[in-house]
This record gives sequence, C-alpha cells and structure tokens, in this order.
Amino acid sequence: MKSSFNLNLLSSFYAVARHGSFAGAANELCLTNSVISKHIKQLETSLHSQLIIRTTRALDLTEEGEFLYLKCQSIFNEIAQVKDYIDEKQRVVSGRLVIKMPSILKHDDTIAKSLEFMHLAHPNLILDIVFNDNLGDLVKEGVDIAFRIGKLEDSSYLCRKVRDIDTYVVASPEYLKVAGTPLHPNELTQHKCLHYSHCLTGLNWSFKQEGEQFNVPISPVLSSMSESMLAQYACKGLGVTTTLDFVTHKEIESGRLVSLLKDFTWKTELFLIFPYAAVVPLKTRTFINSILSTRDNGSEGKLS
Repeated sequence: MKSSFNLNLLSSFYAVARHGSFAGAANELCLTNSVISKHIKQLETSLHSQLIIRTTRALDLTEEGEFLYLKCQSIFNEIAQVKDYIDEKQRVVSGRLVIKMPSILKHDDTIAKSLEFMHLAHPNLILDIVFNDNLGDLVKEGVDIAFRIGKLEDSSYLCRKVRDIDTYVVASPEYLKVAGTPLHPNELTQHKCLHYSHCLTGLNWSFKQEGEQFNVPISPVLSSMSESMLAQYACKGLGVTTTLDFVTHKEIESGRLVSLLKDFTWKTELFLIFPYAAVVPLKTRTFINSILSTRDNGSEGKLS
C-alpha cells in the first residue's frame, strides 16, 4: 500500500521553498521555526529523500526538492480553485462552529458584539461557545477556533493576532486614601494585594522599566481564579489588584478604580488559535474575518 502525502507537511515545505527561509515560512503560517523544521524532517523521512540543503547563509533545494516544489505549485493552485468554487457555491455559512475561550473574555464587549453579529448575519450557523481557561487539544475536543491571551511558545496551530490588551494595576480611591498610593512596584510589598491564582509568574507581579522586565514578590491577602471578582473586591476597597483593560475600563472611567503605576505596566496580546489545515473551513474563515474587522485597518490579516 502506498503512503499518502500529508498536506500540512507539504504546505510547510512549499512556504519554505517560496520564502527561502524557515523564518519566512513560520511567519506566513503563524508557526514557530522549530515546527517548520520538524515538518521538513518528517516530509524528507517519508519520501526517503533530502529536499533542502541547509547552509549557514541560505537554503537550496535539491533536485528532488525542485521537482516537489513545482508539483506543490500545481497542487496548492488546485486547492485554491476548489476553495473558491465551493465558497461561491455555498454562499450560506452553516453548520456548528465550536468556539473556545478563557472565562475572563465573557466580560469583553467587543467579542460579545462580534458573536452577536455572526448570529444575526448567519442564521444557519450554530455557535457553540465553550469557556475554559486551558487551550487543550483543539482537534481532539472538536474545537474549530479558540481565543488565547498571550502567545503560544511552540505550537502547530495557526494563529491570528486580534489586538493588544493593556494590563492595569488598580485600587479604589477609598483604599488609596487610607493606604497611600504606590509610586513604584516595589512598594506593593507594603500593600494588600488581591492575586489572580493562575498568574503565570506565581506569587510575583511582573512589570517593565526601560524595556526590561522585573518581578515583584507579593503576599496576597486574597487569591481567586476570577479576575472579575478581584476587580469587584478592589472596587470595595479590599486592596490592590492586577487586571486587563476590558475588565475594568468602565470602573476606571467612572472613578470607582484608579489606574496605578502606568509607567511600569505592559501589554499582552489576544490571539485566535485554530487547527492547521491546508484549507481553513468557510465558517472558521468567516468568524476570523468578523473578529479582525473590528480592528483598525480591518483588512489586515484577513483570511480569504
């Protein structure tokens, strides 16, 4: 029995051949260099042939690699034509779209409005929204697309950046009147800290100064897995907490909370993560484009 080609491996090879580098392919496919390298090794092993000659300055295709590259051009052009034909025939976005996101994003008004738009614009599409703070195995769980706060260090998933998210350190005016206003992160050791239990830096809060990151150890008086609950406790004057912009922007604007240490806080990023496929399903592409259209210059990163 003949072995079949893996289109994911071919896609990585095709991107490397076109860009002449692993970095260029990784950027196009939203993968890491290590994943691209792994794909190439797997493809070469399955074909029992070296396809790429790696030197310190450049990548060159072997004779077999040149032959495969020409075939890939034909293959992926055919796939693009099939996709365009099916899109034109279907027109109606339908089926079930399983969307996974961290529970904190239930407080994000922009995402809520995008989900509402998808529901109204595509009545034949069923949105199945799952709240879970762990990314997990999207393919095994049957998840079409997931939101993630912060980059994946190494993943075979595809991703699209949605936007930056500002991080805040906040407290109520009442608390600050009694405890004083910290002017440097190191002063937080003298304050009542309300801590997010799943913080990636443990019992440390991370800050930036002149481009360098540093951590401040804290001794929390209260810990919770709910960032929105911590924000509520901060509003009631229980202490200082860290939060994301969409969680507390209304409280800051109204004066219920005060944003502290603005020169030391940093930005994180919101991404859409979805399983790798040579052709991303129409329902997934439509959802991605809907989310990305909310950004400035909405066409940036659009899937077609």
